Amino acid sequence: MGLIRSNRVVLAAKVETTEGTAIALAGADANNLIMEPKFDADVPMFRRAFIDQSLSPHRQMATTRGGAIAFKCEVKGSGTAGVAPAFGKLLRACGFGETVVADTSVTYAPKSAIADIPTLTLATYRDGVRKAIKGARGNVKYSAKSGEPGVLEFEFIGVYDAVTDASILTPSGIETTIPQPLLSAAFSIASFAAFVSQIAFDMANVLERRGDINTASGFISTLLTGRDPKGSFDPEDELVATHDWYGRWLANTTGALSWKHGATAGNIATFTAPAVQYTKIAEGDRNGIATLATDFLMARGNAAGDDEISLALT
Repeated sequence: MGLIRSNRVVLAAKVETTEGTAIALAGADANNLIMEPKFDADVPMFRRAFIDQSLSPHRQMATTRGGAIAFKCEVKGSGTAGVAPAFGKLLRACGFGETVVADTSVTYAPKSAIADIPTLTLATYRDGVRKAIKGARGNVKYSAKSGEPGVLEFEFIGVYDAVTDASILTPSGIETTIPQPLLSAAFSIASFAAFVSQIAFDMANVLERRGDINTASGFISTLLTGRDPKGSFDPEDELVATHDWYGRWLANTTGALSWKHGATAGNIATFTAPAVQYTKIAEGDRNGIATLATDFLMARGNAAGDDEISLALT
């Protein structure tokens, strides 16, 4: 019969009560507007390499059942200061803690204790077909260009749950706020207001499925076992006396990085990294303007760590 359209998709996600146990999803869990959703089943095949009188292969056998769901969404506030945004649950499952100050702010900063990083059940509803994973934790990347909104790119790794026929959920609770462009961003690196046209970072979380032969899938959930947060931007080149890009790189010097989207309460997103270290600098060109393609590491700002990047929504 066919007739399944790829541009008619709803994504739902919910924090699990018990790690690795799928939780029921409803319209209220489909409260993120998403772009470019993709479901991927990770099921290795065991090759039964018998040798006999024929050269014909024997049937293979499906082994462990993993799955992944990836998508993008916009950076924007809930519209009310002190109320968590719809993507908050997604950041939490990517290793961020959520701190809410009523009527003031919601701040996300990295966590390391596994008890602070919940698992999700996620599913895409694609024009009549539901594809789900459970026990999922993930990674998040951010990118933005001048004049455009910030985009969060998520990838969740989990346990294959099921592919079934199901009606598309009717989303509820979708935020009506409009994302703010990367303009009047108050960009600063090491107290220097560099001229940049884009910025990006990747938390580079290390994700490992937990093997469990007592389950039908061979896995119980996915564990976040490490991270290597890094990013890049494209500043105009400067005199050494103005900002010594190469000198700071060679001296392993760190500096605070910050920028923001928006200026209206309830929809201001401010990113802060207290100890950014340059890790690669290469010459570039922006229509005749000398630039520097700059890669950086977001290192811990204090001995205890868990502070290399934060997102404050105010």
